Amino acid sequence: MHAIRSSSTGDEIAAAIGARLRAKRMERNLTIEELAKRAGVGRNQVGDIEAGRDVRVSTLVKVMRALSMVSNLDAAFPDVLPSSESFNSRGELRQRARKPRE
Repeated sequence: MHAIRSSSTGDEIAAAIGARLRAKRMERNLTIEELAKRAGVGRNQVGDIEAGRDVRVSTLVKVMRALSMVSNLDAAFPDVLPSSESFNSRGELRQRARKPRE
């Protein structure tokens, strides 16, 4: 299985995600066609994800939903944002995002 590191390129991350989704599909004993039908996407779209090719986020979510993996997104994208105190405890100043001056 491909490891995802902070130094991984976008292509490496996409390949790792594809490999993990393929492993989940196979663990559930589904063909690409069966998963595509459950997800409501085309067979080629599932193949693209598994091959690590660029796909729409909505397609990835549909496939994850069909594999009962959507709840895994909470780990990657928690609902709670860090407080300003946690920034300050690390010695970082919190700044508002601004448009660059022209």
